[in-house]
Amino acid sequence: MQVISSKIIYMKNKLTILLFSSLFLFSCKKEAGKNELNLAYQMISEKIWYLSYSQTITTTKTTEKNYVGQATYFTKFLKDYTTVDSDGLKGVYNIEKVDGVLQIHVNAKTQSQNTIEYVYNVESLGASNMILYSKVGSVTNKFYYNTNH
Repeated sequence: MQVISSKIIYMKNKLTILLFSSLFLFSCKKEAGKNELNLAYQMISEKIWYLSYSQTITTTKTTEKNYVGQATYFTKFLKDYTTVDSDGLKGVYNIEKVDGVLQIHVNAKTQSQNTIEYVYNVESLGASNMILYSKVGSVTNKFYYNTNH
């Protein structure tokens, strides 16, 4: 009887340790995701992002447009989660992670007060460079931004 009782206590202790370890790992994973979103927010906010060039990629070809050295499109993401761009769009943005991909969600109004919503996936984000993309069907549009004009 003593041996069975010790095995039950041993198994309960292992189960308790396993349960607490699982809770710790899940809470760390959740915190890591929140930290990634906060870091992305800090990296894009309070900077003017100038469009350097864009690519339209289909199954048969890639078309590039170069905007370097031209009066070009820009967007600015502010610390209060508002955004403005050179086309006159003003609105709010949010950074989310969907299916393992960082995304910038924007709800804005045009100068004529029409509402526009768009989502860009983040391919790459650095201190002064950012690559965003969107995909519709088999067409991918990539936008290469930097903070130097």
